[in-house]
Amino acid sequence: MESRLIVLNSENAQKLNGDYNSNLFFNIPNIVDENKDISHLECSLEDATIPVSWYLINDSNNTLHYNYNSINDSIVLTNGNYNGTSIITEIQNRFSLDKSISMTVVLSQVTGKLDFRVANAITQITFFYNLSTNLMRLLGFNETVSGFAFTTPNPMNLLGIQKIQICSNSLATLSSFSSSPRLSGGVIQSVPVDVPSFHQITYINKGTHYGRMKSRFLNNIDIQLFDEFGNFLEMNGIEFTLTFVIRIFRNYRVSHDTINVPPNLSKEDKKDLEKAQEKDEDGDDELDLLLQK
Repeated sequence: MESRLIVLNSENAQKLNGDYNSNLFFNIPNIVDENKDISHLECSLEDATIPVSWYLINDSNNTLHYNYNSINDSIVLTNGNYNGTSIITEIQNRFSLDKSISMTVVLSQVTGKLDFRVANAITQITFFYNLSTNLMRLLGFNETVSGFAFTTPNPMNLLGIQKIQICSNSLATLSSFSSSPRLSGGVIQSVPVDVPSFHQITYINKGTHYGRMKSRFLNNIDIQLFDEFGNFLEMNGIEFTLTFVIRIFRNYRVSHDTINVPPNLSKEDKKDLEKAQEKDEDGDDELDLLLQK
């Protein structure tokens, strides 16, 4: 068994989704050449350093689609990090300043749920869950709602991204599965986000998990960073590093010339051979005496 250590810095990659910096291609040819003697390859993420540079509200969850007074419309929140008070202020401002709708939003300090109410409403307002799933889920909704006033069924969740799914097509393994159809079987490692915003995740693989790769050779590497819902991370142009280990297993080939076939021995010859082996095991007594002096 052989191994290859592969150190990747996103700064050196071809960036396929711009400042998102989460869909990368590394031009590293001939990492493992195609060879009929190779039985299979195994891959593992050795370590990773990933800054938490993405925002709570980002391009994938910043829009709330609604219908009011028989008009379909939407508000777009400013991308950034929020707490309970600031996100309520942002929602109210976007309705008031951008759409001239007086929307009051109140957070219950007991349940953590949001109460929405339109002042002097002309008609009921409808929030569409299926068109803005990520923001609606964050606010505490689990379905489309309509009314002059309504309360979210679930508490507001401002924890943000909780898992980074490190994926690759070139490093894809047979032992990777995901409940998310958007991630499929390309997950190499799932890294928990256990530090606050603008800190750095330092991941070290303390286990022994190696996934058997689908390919028996490796030319160039693609890397994608997704959240737990299969959305690309928005790294905001900040770089990160990953280290992989590739293990190479080869077929063991035995030729006829390398096989040590014992000769046909008579009974007397076998006894002599056994005595000689016993003597070798016992050692040279005279030599032992000399060494002791």
